[in-house]
Amino acid sequence: MMASTLSEELYEYLSAPGYEPQEMVDIARGMGLHPSRRSELKALLAEGVRKGNLLKLRKSLYVLRRLQGEALTGRISQRGSRLFFVADTGSARLLQALRPGADVGALLVNPYRSHGAMDGDRVEVSVRLQAPARDRRHKHRPQAADTRIEVRVLEILSRGRDRWVGTYKSTGRYGMMAGDGKTSPELVRLLTPPPAELLPGMVVVVEPKSYPIAHGEATGRIMQVLGWPEDEAVQITTIMHKFGLADTFPAEVLEESERIADTISPAELEHRDDWRQRCVITIDPESARDYDDAISVVRQGNNWELAVHIADVSHYVRPGSALDEEARSRGNSTYLPDRVLPMLPPRLCDGICSLREGEDRLTRLCLMQINRQGKVFKAEFKDAVICSRRRLTYPQVLDVLQGKSTTNDAEVDALILEAGKLAALLRRKRFEAGALRLDMPEIRLITDDHGAPVDVEVETGDEAHQLVEEFMLIANETVAHALNAHSLPTIYRVHEAPDPAKLSELAQELKAYGIKAGTLATREELNAVMDRIEGHPDEEILKVQLLRAMMRARYSPRALGHFGLAKGDYCHFTSPIRRYADLVVHRSFSRLSGSPAAPLPGPGTLAGIADHISETERNSAAAESEAQQSMMARFLELQCESDAPRAWDAVVLACWPQGMAVEVPLLKVKGFVSGADLPSDTSWYFERHAERWTSTDARCLYPGSRLRVVPTRVDAATGFADFKPAI
Repeated sequence: MMASTLSEELYEYLSAPGYEPQEMVDIARGMGLHPSRRSELKALLAEGVRKGNLLKLRKSLYVLRRLQGEALTGRISQRGSRLFFVADTGSARLLQALRPGADVGALLVNPYRSHGAMDGDRVEVSVRLQAPARDRRHKHRPQAADTRIEVRVLEILSRGRDRWVGTYKSTGRYGMMAGDGKTSPELVRLLTPPPAELLPGMVVVVEPKSYPIAHGEATGRIMQVLGWPEDEAVQITTIMHKFGLADTFPAEVLEESERIADTISPAELEHRDDWRQRCVITIDPESARDYDDAISVVRQGNNWELAVHIADVSHYVRPGSALDEEARSRGNSTYLPDRVLPMLPPRLCDGICSLREGEDRLTRLCLMQINRQGKVFKAEFKDAVICSRRRLTYPQVLDVLQGKSTTNDAEVDALILEAGKLAALLRRKRFEAGALRLDMPEIRLITDDHGAPVDVEVETGDEAHQLVEEFMLIANETVAHALNAHSLPTIYRVHEAPDPAKLSELAQELKAYGIKAGTLATREELNAVMDRIEGHPDEEILKVQLLRAMMRARYSPRALGHFGLAKGDYCHFTSPIRRYADLVVHRSFSRLSGSPAAPLPGPGTLAGIADHISETERNSAAAESEAQQSMMARFLELQCESDAPRAWDAVVLACWPQGMAVEVPLLKVKGFVSGADLPSDTSWYFERHAERWTSTDARCLYPGSRLRVVPTRVDAATGFADFKPAI
């Protein structure tokens, strides 16, 4: 009778919404099972596997066998003209049972079974395994790895966008809106008369009334006229509408933020560690307004004491409040070339929560003792209060590290120099442990008061940036390890190992570039390839290809490790002002610090939050990329009009009789150089050949060659540019 009862409890637990495959010990813990009954549970799991009711996945993870034809949930992602299904966390783990070891992060949707789904839509799908037809010309029996997963959309659970953006066309009774075919349909018939000020070619925002399902037409009503697409402000506003990004907050959210006291009560200070008299500093970009992390470093013999203070946003943003619901909905802040769309209202992110110089602020403290081997041998987690001694910028810190100047505060200077030594040690040890070296230079567009791009700035990972990066990484890891060790529910940052099939394709591609790659099965091999790429004629292109072979990092309620950082436990703890994931972690952190805390969310709720904020992160990244490309195109347009356009290093991608395709890797802009613009004594070759690795003749060009170019024309819609050789 007891076994039957336990069996029912087990299958009820495994069937719960949000359940992810777990090991036996985690199942027992989740069921609240007494240790004396674990042998009984083990027998039930084995029996379920034997009877075919359960699947035992890799690493002894158990899950119900309910895949073939089973409805799974996730979102639609459009790439080019094709639709892909991105599974929710739980569904993705179930899909792994169909194709162990394969990348099931994005599965192609059957184009005839898409049910009218569009990019960003949340859908329910069925999946089926399809084996390839047997090749009768060869005695080849299809293997399990040859099968593919067919995805069919069963139902659209919710639409990803509540508005469409496009250009107005004065055709038909009330006109049409021409969309981009991804975030909006290619054509939308308008149902109401256009505003008097609307002219053909202007950008409009349209409220959807019907969707293009089963050959039906899309219809809508004009909500707003944005203006002409050539206007920089309109370009950014268009992108915000396309990706559903808001630059204002609901009234109730603002009202709630206004009710928060901007002073700290004496009662609140009683249970906090007081660091106001200790040397604590912030280090941020020159343009930063929200300071969510501060550090203190003290040398103690052969060891260091590293204190990482993070703004205690969770003290002000309580679960279930209007502020919390809005922050969760946004998921993260979004950074566009001319503005920031914050996750929290300015009163919090720029004011009460920001660790400003000379002002008392509440923090969550991760206090670490680190030895000469770069290992944390003791960690304490506390609620604290600080008063930042100095607000420093990266250039200021770099000057101190390089001995070029001082801060005029001996204690601050000593802190920076000691921090530099510790950060260098942590960085060296991290790479020795196998962390991938995938740093790429970043470009930041400088805009004028009107939002027009006037210059670009290259941001490199100098010693000052590395100092902050290493301290944030080790704090994130230390907090994650403690939360996992105490079995506290939270959200982890996970980065799974790459799909072997993608690595095999990458190895073949690298071989074509003359780079010995091996199997790329380990981090050591990947880093060895990175070393070989360094200084290669196609370095930037090859780094991008390597990045594309990696899995996308995401959030999960399970500690699945971080492949790129070579860390077993990892979470996001250090930026709660701009990431909701960190806010969730801070609420779990309260159990470590012993502070009063609300009940922690269950596995199903955490899985839903993890999926949502993974999606908002991808959405923001796509918006930021499109905005960057749009503003970059405008920057190059202005360069074309300049009497002295700036020259850029370009790489030849391909050659044809009429000219060559090139890319400016730093700007991430592709274009064309006409043969007519090349010097008369220049030769170019259509294909790669052995000479490309040894030739030093500047007049001989082929794929992989480099040349200096200046822009002559830019297509604002595509970002594609025409270039000519720089004189």
